[in-house]
Amino acid sequence: MGAVRDDDRVRRIGGWSLAVLTLFLFATVPFSLAGGVMDRPEVVGQGVDLWLGLIVAAFALSGAALIQLRPRNWIGWLLVVSGLLQVTNLAADAYATRALTDPDQSLPLGLAAAWLASWTWFPSLLLPAIVLPPLYPTGRPASAFWSWHVRLSLVGVGLAVLAVATGQGGVDDTVRGTQLPWDAPTWWVWLVGLPAVVLLISTAAVTVVGTLVRAIRAKTPERQQLLWLLSVVAAMVATVFTEYRVLFGITYGLVPVAVTIGVLRYRLLGIEVALRRTLLYVPLTLLVALVIGGLTAALARLVPEGPLPLLAASAVVALLVIPVAKRLRTLVDRLVLGERADPLTLVDRVGAGLEVEHDDPVASMLEAVASAAGTTYAVVRDLEGRVVAEVGLAGGAGLDLPLRHRGVQLGTLTIGPRQGSARVTEQDLRLVTALAPHLAVVVGAARLSEELARERTRVTTATLAERDRLRRDLHDGLGPSLAGIALGLQAASAAHRSDPDAVPDLLDRTRAEAEVAVSEIRRVLDGLRPTSLDLRGLEGAVRDTASSLGMGHPGGPAFYLKTDALPLLPPQVEEAAFRIVAESLTNVARHSAADHCAVRLARANGDLRVLVSDDGRGLSPGAGSGHGLDSMRRRAADVGGNLLVEPANPHGTLVTAVLPLDLQSAARRGRPSP
Repeated sequence: MGAVRDDDRVRRIGGWSLAVLTLFLFATVPFSLAGGVMDRPEVVGQGVDLWLGLIVAAFALSGAALIQLRPRNWIGWLLVVSGLLQVTNLAADAYATRALTDPDQSLPLGLAAAWLASWTWFPSLLLPAIVLPPLYPTGRPASAFWSWHVRLSLVGVGLAVLAVATGQGGVDDTVRGTQLPWDAPTWWVWLVGLPAVVLLISTAAVTVVGTLVRAIRAKTPERQQLLWLLSVVAAMVATVFTEYRVLFGITYGLVPVAVTIGVLRYRLLGIEVALRRTLLYVPLTLLVALVIGGLTAALARLVPEGPLPLLAASAVVALLVIPVAKRLRTLVDRLVLGERADPLTLVDRVGAGLEVEHDDPVASMLEAVASAAGTTYAVVRDLEGRVVAEVGLAGGAGLDLPLRHRGVQLGTLTIGPRQGSARVTEQDLRLVTALAPHLAVVVGAARLSEELARERTRVTTATLAERDRLRRDLHDGLGPSLAGIALGLQAASAAHRSDPDAVPDLLDRTRAEAEVAVSEIRRVLDGLRPTSLDLRGLEGAVRDTASSLGMGHPGGPAFYLKTDALPLLPPQVEEAAFRIVAESLTNVARHSAADHCAVRLARANGDLRVLVSDDGRGLSPGAGSGHGLDSMRRRAADVGGNLLVEPANPHGTLVTAVLPLDLQSAARRGRPSP
């Protein structure tokens, strides 16, 4: 990190040093031309306009500022070097004019300065015109094609500079009769100049066409940055054909300023608004002027006098302006804003994603929403604040939007600003608000799918556990009883022939065995998993039981149930919890005469805590443990838990059961496991 910071510091110092050198060289121009130098008979030039200092300063200071804030962006260096080359041309030409025309010839290097001024203007124009656009706005070529384009452009500029610098042209533009001490042969000019011309023409054409194509295909914010550059350059080119050189100088000087703004803060001056209005009103103004001028001139030949030509032209304009303006506005919005110009198209595109199957539909839909809105990041969180899906990296001030479906709050959607912006704009907020319901549908569907999968797993696990229990009970209990009955009947049949007196005893034992089998069948049936658990889950089954006991109804105690977010419960734990709650509620309804009863199901330290409290008469002093309490303690112990029954404050009863959720860990700790 230290080396990187040192390199950036060197770049910043170098950028400002070149800018200061540029301003210093321009300050020497008035001194070189002082004393009426431009009035000397050998001088054929028109002198230097001091307003050119605005151009030089714009390039130098804009480039230095860009290097200061983006030291690794090559655009800043192109601007500074271009300004330095321009001022070198001006300063060298002014110095050469004085040195070559002084009567005493006391100033040295006059011819060298004239030679330097003869070619430095060429790269000062070519570099920002051909090389800068492919690097804009990141300072790096957008692709391998543009990388090769930049290389060929630099080769073309280098060959052109070599051809100009080695020829005689340009050295006598200011001082008549100035000649270089050499004369390049014709074959050299063709050898160097022809490839230079071919490369410059081809690369310039590719730069113009390619930048337009990039602007059309690019997404926000690069689209707006490229259109901003093209608009400023177009305004500068338009002033070339005017007679006002100062106007051209001002627009030319605005080019580096616009480039710097486009790279650093393309939203600083409302570029989108400026672009849309410029591209709309300038063509409309030209259309109105052409229509009025053309029709007025044509009709004036038929009706030379009177206001009829002007009125007719105005009527035609009135009929044309509204439909043309509407169509032109649509085209301009599509050009400047891209997909954002038609939010319904974005909504339809995102909605089409609902018809496609995805491994993670929430993440896929969130990515589609973020791409459509152009946000740098987007996050979906559930009601507990857990991240459901995330796209991009957080940066800038984000906004939270609720995700609702069918009136139910599902979570929140957090969106970040567009790249290059510090906050979410009002337009982006409206767009994401329109897309949020589509995302909420997917979030709701994903949540229902997860709940269905959990419920399916719970029911399947419970069914398998119940089947295994029935198999064990029938094999270990009812099976031996039925086998004993069969053996008793077989013994009675044999005794009927050999010892008739023993038959009554055998039949009595067989009848007793049958009664045991009946009791075993009843025990198995009583131990069947309640159907309401499979249909309604633990919470629903508890509510159904309370309702069946009259709780929450007129004449019965008020009932309250509070349930934390519980994981998927083991079937044995879920059934034990339900049996304990059901027995507790039965005791409250039958014996407590309570006005209120509350049930709490919570998770704490890896256990399921079941609390049933009432405000009834409480436990009778000296009362022993009944069959119901023993059954509840046995069910808690069967899954490795424990149960405590104690008086509630100020009166009533509190039943607390702690049931481990991990039955294997409970077994390893020494608790009995079913």
